[in-house]
Amino acid sequence: MVWGPDDGKGMKKRTRHLAIDLQRLFAEDHGWHVPGIASILPNVLRLTQAHQTIFTRFVTPATPDAARGQWQALYAAWPQVTGLDLDILNLVPALRGLGAVVDKTTYSAFPALILPPEVDTLILSGAETDACVLATLLGAVDLGLRVVVAVDAVTSSDMAAHHAILDLLARRLPQQVTLAPTSEILRTWA
Repeated sequence: MVWGPDDGKGMKKRTRHLAIDLQRLFAEDHGWHVPGIASILPNVLRLTQAHQTIFTRFVTPATPDAARGQWQALYAAWPQVTGLDLDILNLVPALRGLGAVVDKTTYSAFPALILPPEVDTLILSGAETDACVLATLLGAVDLGLRVVVAVDAVTSSDMAAHHAILDLLARRLPQQVTLAPTSEILRTWA
């Protein structure tokens, strides 16, 4: 592990848990169903109870034509995820009210997510490992943040891609990204 217990300078105060797109749109069958969300929720909740959490919500447009640029092509292929009842875009019930919520219309949480200047570490959970989690992770790395991926609190609708991304991160970005199970992350915060 690249990081350890509190260094005496308030590591916990400098860290945020970012839970990505754990909303009904993905947890239920509305076209972009991610079945693994149910299995990671207990670990996401453990992380949320241990530290200040920011949740992202992926917000889809009213129609494919309302999207920008190449997003129109994506939504033309998935019209069933446009024009949705706003409640479907909400977080899953177990997570509501447990942290701040940032809406985004792209894979990455950046630039919608603006962190306080003292934050230097992001712990990531959520869906999907090979899309929104990855895009947010790379944005955080670009900002020079320490990134920790809770490997048992991320998932994808394509588990082969999920495993491939975790393997790629371990091989290519070990100086900038730490992969750790939730229990190890929680021990570090104790």
